[in-house]
Amino acid sequence: MTSSLFDTINALHYGAMFALVGSQLFILHVLSGVRPPPAGLGLFTLYFLLALFAGAAAAVTGLTAFSVPPSVPFVASLLSSSLLLLAGMSRSAAGTGRVLLGLLVAASSLGVLALAPPRSAQVYAASSILLGGALAVLHARRSWRERNAGDALVAVAGLLLCLAMLESLRQLHTGTPQPFGGTAATLLGAAHVLIVLGYLAAVLLEQQAQLRRMNTLDPLTRLLNRRGLESALHVTLASAARHGQPTAAIMLNIDHMRQLNNNFGDGAGDRALQQVARCLEAECRASDAIARYDDDTFLAVLPNSTLDSARRLAERIQQHLATSGLHVDEHPIPLTVSLGVADTRAEGTLEQLCADARRALTLAKHTGRNRVAAVEHKPMQISRNGRPA
Repeated sequence: MTSSLFDTINALHYGAMFALVGSQLFILHVLSGVRPPPAGLGLFTLYFLLALFAGAAAAVTGLTAFSVPPSVPFVASLLSSSLLLLAGMSRSAAGTGRVLLGLLVAASSLGVLALAPPRSAQVYAASSILLGGALAVLHARRSWRERNAGDALVAVAGLLLCLAMLESLRQLHTGTPQPFGGTAATLLGAAHVLIVLGYLAAVLLEQQAQLRRMNTLDPLTRLLNRRGLESALHVTLASAARHGQPTAAIMLNIDHMRQLNNNFGDGAGDRALQQVARCLEAECRASDAIARYDDDTFLAVLPNSTLDSARRLAERIQQHLATSGLHVDEHPIPLTVSLGVADTRAEGTLEQLCADARRALTLAKHTGRNRVAAVEHKPMQISRNGRPA
């Protein structure tokens, strides 16, 4: 290979490296402004810095007369790989394996520092294969579970890291002067590119999913809003009608909400809304759909529930809130609610169910509040604290 061609290839190589570094810095800058920041962002930042340090140390050794001990970039590379794996564990909320990972990296780093070449290089390559395999498995599982293509790219990067280190081990076995160059270096560079692209894609996809969830959730109570309720119940109500299963609904309104805000401030009203939301989550089943239907009105739709069971649930909710009350500045404040209960007919829709529940709620409010009223397409029944009114 001529000197000019070699210089051209070398310039392209380092130009690509600078482009990769610039893209990583841009990604970190953009993601640092996201609130809340993506899980594992700090660990990924440390991975990037250590990977950059390892690459710089290797470049200094190869291009200048200044000699950096091979163990330095080896240990930096092991630490960067472990940080990348920890970032993936953080995004996956994986609590197991961290101690084992720490022990592996510590033992490998000590082996790299204590052993002489080429043994230290072999330890580094073998440990990198284990880390790359764990990275591939972790992100492949996450990609499958979350349907995230970005994690799939990171999983492929883990496989490329394994292949690069296997090639390096082969070169070490044959006594090649530069076992981490050539094909191994190409595979390793491709792995780092895929890691950057995969992490960015994974975070962007997660942010899009979070925005979709935010469009269906009430930010104060973290319950469904109307749009989320309609999406959650579209299939449920159709299935219930098809199989002849009963569906009931409870519409709840906080009594004297305006007076609560006027006397104690909007913060007290917000706390009341949150307390009602937590009570509904505690009393209802996991299969029930709970939503903040209006400013101070909640709706719980109960699949496969009769009107009587829904009325009993409404009375439990009423008693729960009356017992717990509301505390503002350590002062107890009575918290009462009015509830309307209804069920669907065979051809009933969500709109009809909500309208019937609102009719029952209106009757509960007009007859003195702090009551449970039920409509079953015959004379309404009203109870107060579990007793007929």
